[in-house]
Amino acid sequence: MSEPFYFKRYDMVIGKAENTEELRKEMERLRTEDPFAVLYHIKEGHISNWLASIGKRDLAEAIKPTMTIDETISVLSGSATTHRGRPRNGHNEHGRKQGPRMSHQNRN
Repeated sequence: MSEPFYFKRYDMVIGKAENTEELRKEMERLRTEDPFAVLYHIKEGHISNWLASIGKRDLAEAIKPTMTIDETISVLSGSATTHRGRPRNGHNEHGRKQGPRMSHQNRN
């Protein structure tokens, strides 16, 4: 069993998550109670590092330090995609940059 993720404000634990669903729920709760603590953990890479440590590398790579709380929650919810399942940031699910989509008529 892996170590839980602890949301902290200074030396005080303000939230705890054992899995990605709990992480998402805690972020939703804390975005109104203590958004600065959540943003701190996003920007410092704590959430991405924890996700990688529990084997969720795809999620870890999708969460960037410049993201907002809502964008991070969206990634955790699996809804960070746009039309045809393409990630918003132009990267595929493996974090690789995708080129523009071509219609069938334009392919050679």
